[in-house]
Amino acid sequence: MPRFYGHPLGGLQPSKSGYVEVVDMGGARLYWEEYGAASGRPLFAILGATTKIPSMGHFVQVAVERGYRVLLYESRGIGRSSCNAVGRQTTTLLAADAQAVLDGAWGTDSRFALFGISMGGMVAQELLYRLVAAGQKSRILAASLHVTSPGSWLRVPSFLHLPLMMMAFKPPTPAPASSAVPAAGNAPTSGKPGAAKKGGGGGAMFTDDADFAARYSLDTVFGKAWLDGPAPPEATDPAAIGVNPATAIATPVVGAAAIAKPPELAAAGDGAGGAVQLHVNAGAGGDAAAANGGSGSAVLTRREAVWRVFTVHWRETLALHAPNDYPAVACHVTAVLSHYLQPHRAAAIRAAGLRISVGVSTADPFFPEAAQRQLATALGAAVVQVVGTGHLDGAMLDGVYGAFDGALGWLLDTASKQEASAGGAGR
Repeated sequence: MPRFYGHPLGGLQPSKSGYVEVVDMGGARLYWEEYGAASGRPLFAILGATTKIPSMGHFVQVAVERGYRVLLYESRGIGRSSCNAVGRQTTTLLAADAQAVLDGAWGTDSRFALFGISMGGMVAQELLYRLVAAGQKSRILAASLHVTSPGSWLRVPSFLHLPLMMMAFKPPTPAPASSAVPAAGNAPTSGKPGAAKKGGGGGAMFTDDADFAARYSLDTVFGKAWLDGPAPPEATDPAAIGVNPATAIATPVVGAAAIAKPPELAAAGDGAGGAVQLHVNAGAGGDAAAANGGSGSAVLTRREAVWRVFTVHWRETLALHAPNDYPAVACHVTAVLSHYLQPHRAAAIRAAGLRISVGVSTADPFFPEAAQRQLATALGAAVVQVVGTGHLDGAMLDGVYGAFDGALGWLLDTASKQEASAGGAGR
C-alpha cells in the first residue's frame, strides 16, 4: 500500500542504480534508478524542470504497487547528475540524454511505456521523434504526456535564454542567522502565497529551511480546490495518531474510486490520422477524496499533507537550494524556452500510429490548456485526460492514481489485448 507521509518514496529502495556517460555539449554523467520487480511492466519516466528523483516518489510507489518497473533519472547538472559545461540547453539535447539513459540501463532493444511531465513531457516529445526517425517506434508501448506543451515558433531569442534564467534563479541574499527554522510540518505559511520574504534578493532559489518556508507557495503549482480538499488516508502516519498500522488504510484507494471502473470514456470524434480521441476525467480535483470523508480516515487536507513533505524534503526533491543548485538549474530550465515541436516532427510521430495520451490541467499557470490540447491534436492522441486544475495535481498524493487508472493504464491494457488477440489469430 502506498505511503504518502514521510519521505516521498515511502521507504522504497531502488532495485538498481547507476550512471551513464554522455559527451554532447561538454559531456555529463547522468544518474538513474530503477524501482520495482524485474518482471514488471517497463515504464520510463522523465521528470519535470528543477526536480530530482524523489519528487516522483508518490508516482513511483503507485507504479510499483500496480506492477510496473520504473526507470527514472536526474537531468544533467541536477541532483546526482553532473554537467561539465555551463550553457543553454535544449529539449533535443535532453532527449539524447534520455535515450542514452534508456539504452544504457535497459538496452537498445528495450520496449517500454513512456511518461513525461511538464518539461519532462517536452523532452518526451523529442524522444518520441528520435525513436520514430530512427525506425525504433516498436519500442514504444504507449506514451503519456502530462501538463506539457508543444512550445511555439514565436520564442524568446536563443541568446537571451541563459541570461534570463540566470536572473530568474539568482540566489537570494542569505537570511539573518537569527531567523528561526520552523518545525517540520508546522511552518507558519503552510505553503500559502503572500508570505514575507526573508533576507534580500529573491528569485526561485532558497537559502535554507526558513527561507523555503517563508517564500515557497504550493498555490503556484497545485490547484487551490485540490489542495484544500481532504487528503487520502495514505497521507496519514498511523503512528502519529495512535492507529494500528495494519488497519489504518482499510478504505478503497482514493482516485481509483473517483475514476470508476472502467473509466468514463466518451468519444469526441476522430482525431488526426483517424485516431479516436477519448476524454477521461480522472477526478483529481477537490472532490476526489470526498468519497473517503465519511470513513474518518481523512484527518488533514492535501495542503497540509504536501506541505509536510515539502518542508522536510525540499532539498531532496527540488534543485532549488542556493547556491548548491546554481547555475546548473538555470541552464536546465533554458530548455523550456527553446522547445518547439516542429510540425514535421509532430506529423512523423502521428503517422507512426503510437498509443499516446495527453494529461491536461484546465488552469495551468505555465502551459495554457489550449496549448496542451493543441499537443494532443498534433500527435493524434488517443486519450485526453483531465488531471486537475493545478500544474502538479496529478503528481502527488491520490492525484497520481489517475495516470494508471486512466489513460496510461487504459492504453497499455488495450495494447495487451490487441497483441494477445493478434497472437491468438496467428495460431
